[in-house]
Amino acid sequence: MKLEELNSKYNAFITIDEIKGRDKGKLKGLTFGIKDIILTKGIKTTAGSKILKDYIPNRNAWIVDKILEEGGTIVGKTNTHEFAIGATNTSSIAGPARNPYDPERISGGSSGGSAVAVALKMVDVGVGTDTGGSIRIPASLCGVIGFKPTTGIIPIDGVIPFSWTLDTIGFITRDIPTLRRVLDAVIPIENKHVLVSKVRTRPRLGVFLFKDDPASNSLKSILNKLSSYFDLIDLRLNFLEGFGSNVRGTIALAEGSSYHRDWIESAPGMYFPDVKELLMQGLQIRAIDYIDALRARRVIFEEYVRAFDSVDAIISPTTKIPAPKISEVVGREKEYRKLLVSNTELFNLVNAPSISLPVSKVNDLPIGLMVSGLPYEDGIVLDIAEKILELAK
Repeated sequence: MKLEELNSKYNAFITIDEIKGRDKGKLKGLTFGIKDIILTKGIKTTAGSKILKDYIPNRNAWIVDKILEEGGTIVGKTNTHEFAIGATNTSSIAGPARNPYDPERISGGSSGGSAVAVALKMVDVGVGTDTGGSIRIPASLCGVIGFKPTTGIIPIDGVIPFSWTLDTIGFITRDIPTLRRVLDAVIPIENKHVLVSKVRTRPRLGVFLFKDDPASNSLKSILNKLSSYFDLIDLRLNFLEGFGSNVRGTIALAEGSSYHRDWIESAPGMYFPDVKELLMQGLQIRAIDYIDALRARRVIFEEYVRAFDSVDAIISPTTKIPAPKISEVVGREKEYRKLLVSNTELFNLVNAPSISLPVSKVNDLPIGLMVSGLPYEDGIVLDIAEKILELAK
């Protein structure tokens, strides 16, 4: 099926417009879908919003220039929840991105279009952003690999911000070798050390956030397979689990409402209702609450780092549920957002490299297992992820 025909059914792209890179480079032969909050010179960047429906940037984001410099081909701009402030990808001027397993279901978000495009082989690589799980959530629901690197190792220049503190560029692929190839090409040389890996002979995995929910129950059978190679250790992170969601939410919404302040005050009716509600909530956050959240983040970060005295990586369900139907979500975006980000957002707060792996299903719908590590130990996370995929077959 042609790209345009697939897109008419699954709504992965807001704009299809090819940009060819150089004739040589580490990414030659690979095709990319670029999330529509990432600037592309001469091609619309709408952020899924009426506010920017006709916006054509006069420059590329850093990551776009890097992909083109290394020979990658950009196919178009992928669908996103408005301004990347949502986990369902149902609030977009292009309409919902639709799940490749069932087009009546959500893709997850906010980088939903990128995940759909990769799952349907419309592109080799989806480029997205992850502030609370926006790469890993759609990867989990669409049955592909979604990787959020250590926060800050890839420049976010030219990305329309949600949270300057937490925004991270990441990638969605169908296999780990392609992901490694992309990371090797785009991570600046001064940060390449994060890809170095030293994993012990029998690595130790902290088992975290497994509860009585559909995803946890499905993934428990995978734990049995992993125990043949890994030592599995039940892990408690009381500060992270107990306070991480509120702390991350305070930081993200305060910063997001700061960026959007002029628009939300002058043209609130231009936003989708769920996004408007969150930004209005952000405007009510006091300076002292924001500062207290930054201080609490430091305490939570120290707890997280201490956990790696006893483990090499942490595994968790990426999402608690598989993809719900679009009809169930529209009008209830806030409710589903909270449910979908509840596991992933914790690892954004501590700057962790974190990857979602398609290893299980619930009612024939994909569900991801998340592997997270210490900041700047991306290589260890990738090595462990590769082994997990091998064992989970």
